[in-house]
Parts: sequence; structure tokens; C-alpha cells
Amino acid sequence: MRILHLSKFYPPDPGGLEQVVACLAEGAAARGHEVRVVCATGSRWLKVRESNEGDSTQDSGVSVVRLPTPYVLWSQPVVPAYVSASRWPADVVYLHRPHPLADIAVALGPTRPTIIQHHSDVQRQRLLRWVYGPLARSVAHRADAVVFATRSHQQHAKDVGDAGRDRAVIIPFGVDAERFSPEPDAARPSCFPPSDAGPVGLFVGRLVGYKGLDVLIDAVEGSDLRVVIVGDGPLRPWLERQLVERLLGDRVVLAGRIPDEALPVYHKAADYFILPSTTPAEMFGIVQLEAMACGRPVISTALSTGVREVNQADVTGLVVPPGDASALRAAMERLSGDPELRARYGQAGRKRVEELFTVERMIEAHLELCGRLVSLGQGVVPR
Repeated sequence: MRILHLSKFYPPDPGGLEQVVACLAEGAAARGHEVRVVCATGSRWLKVRESNEGDSTQDSGVSVVRLPTPYVLWSQPVVPAYVSASRWPADVVYLHRPHPLADIAVALGPTRPTIIQHHSDVQRQRLLRWVYGPLARSVAHRADAVVFATRSHQQHAKDVGDAGRDRAVIIPFGVDAERFSPEPDAARPSCFPPSDAGPVGLFVGRLVGYKGLDVLIDAVEGSDLRVVIVGDGPLRPWLERQLVERLLGDRVVLAGRIPDEALPVYHKAADYFILPSTTPAEMFGIVQLEAMACGRPVISTALSTGVREVNQADVTGLVVPPGDASALRAAMERLSGDPELRARYGQAGRKRVEELFTVERMIEAHLELCGRLVSLGQGVVPR
């Protein structure tokens, strides 16, 4: 099959959506399918060579067309060449939302089997939601399937309308369980406290408001807890000031952005993982799966999104109310002080990933869906 993915960005740009696109694209290419990704460049995280027509490269067997981004509107890349680049003659088209430009490309493009991978609705830009909503629902109405990672994703989705929900297919996200494994790693990142300094919690993600980093800092202040924060983003200057003003520099490490290939080492060096997100903008948290695959217990928050369908309270980790620094501190202290509990949760988390959340399961389910669509020609996928 010829499979086209319409994505906002693509690795090495960071982000859970981008990682899912890469897994699906590379997985299909490795199985002999012809795969192309159309995406924007110009994010502040990545500088690549650009041309007016875009820079097409081969990445793990995937043809990646990176189009220059002259400007950004409402946090969305505006790419004049995106619509024309999306007309590549594919048998199946994936639209990865939220990405209004891809919706426009599908609406103006030729009729062909289309799958919406709905990662989340547009969350913050109210004016964009007002403008984008009718287009999003119209494209969902003509799509052949709308894929959600969890039932919670489906319940939260407003931008797909009733027709999109009727075409729902649930395919959980997955991680590479071989790459992220509990096998010991001799390496220990230099930014980590010495191993005899006590248990260390790990946060991985963009340094943005909804991630709950302010709650995490409040939880650590006045305790003996130690945390390594991996990632970069607009909140970094604020975090740096907080560490100085609150005298937390010896207990909270800002590791910055690290290469993707180094992530397993960081998970294995940590004793537990923390996802303190405070709003439904955190729809899933693939980083939870990475930690669980490495045999590490997770502390997450009781959001109504897919986050709750990954980490199971008192089975694979602990769950606390979002925004509650005292509860987060208590959970961190509980895991820090109980190595047997950490081991039990970690083993259960690894088992849960192997049973439900491997990248192989995700890829095969998507390829089966694509195959059904191609064989049907077009039309709603039978459930």
C-alpha cells in the first residue's frame, strides 16, 4: 500500500504525536509499504535545510517531505505548499489531529480512503476552535475511520462530531518494549545525583503549563525528595528562578532536552516516574508507557483523559488529584521509602505494557485497518 501521513511536525521534533507518526510510518515501511510523511519545519526546536518545494529525505525507509513554514498563526504552522504536497497518490491518507492545515488539505484533495488519528481537540485557542470546528466536523464526516487511543479520547472528542464518533476505532498507543526494557544499564547520566543519595523521581516532557511542573516544585519544597526534570520549553526560565529562590538546586536537576536514544538510560537511572499534569490537555502520556516498560512505577494524576487508562492506581503506580502538591509529595515519599512497593508496581507495569501497549500491536492494528479500507475502496469500516 501507499500510505500518506499528514502531520504537523516529525522527529527529531519532540512530542508524543510526532513519535506516534514516526512509529506508524517506520513500522509500515519496514513491512514493505511505501510511506510518505508531509510535515512542516520551522518549529523553534529544529533547524533543517529548506527549499521552496520542501526538503524530501529518506528516514528509516520513510519519505519525509519537510515544508518551510513562513509564519505561525494561533500556534499552527502556515505552510502554503502543504495542500499541493498532500496530493501524493496514496491508497490511504492519515490525518493526525490537531492540525487544521491537514484538514484543509483533505477537504480540498481527491477522494480516497482517509483515517483521522485523533490525538486531541484544539485545546486553548478559542477563536481557532470557533473557526475550525465546522471544518473539522465536515472532514470527520467524510473520513472512513476515526482512530482513538482510548475510550476516554473518544469521549473527550468534540472536533469529530457525531459522525466521527460513529466511525470510531480504538487502537492503543504503544512503545518499543525491547528498547525500553527493565534490563540493567551500566550507564548513569552525569546529571543524576549519586546512587547513594537516595531514590530519584523522573519527569520527562515539554516544560509547559499543563504539565503541572509548578505543583511538582511545590511538592519537593520542604522535603528530602530528589527529582530530575528532562525536557525544554517556555517554562524553563521560570523553573530556573524557582530553584534559586527556593534553594532547590541540590534536589531538582534541570537536565534539558536529551537525545531520544538516551531516554531508556534516564528511565533506568530513576526509581520512579512522575506525570503531574493538571488539565485534559494531557490526553495520554506516552512517557508513562516508556517508564512502565522499563519497570518503573508511575505517579500520575486523576484526569478524565486517557492518562487514567495507562497507569492503574495501586497496581502499576499511584494516582493523585491534579494540582494537589501535598498529595503528590505523599505519593513521592511513599515510593521513595518503599523499594519493595516500587519493584511490585514496576513489574506490573512492565506486564501491562507487554499485554496491551507494544508498538508492534499498534502497527499491526493500523495496517489491518488500512488493508480493510483499501479492499473496500471507500466507506465506513465495519465494527
